[in-house]
Amino acid sequence: MIFQRTELLIGTENLDKLNSSHVLVFGVGGVGGFVVEALVRAGVGELTVVDF
Repeated sequence: MIFQRTELLIGTENLDKLNSSHVLVFGVGGVGGFVVEALVRAGVGELTVVDF
């Protein structure tokens, strides 16, 4: 499994919640890029990015 460490931290049930969640991020500037990367690495299932 790819997210073994995350699963150890938050548990299987919460990892499943992350995997089934959808996050919308507005702006991928100085901070937004890091936020998007962190969300992907955490295991968020679906991600929508809106940037000008």
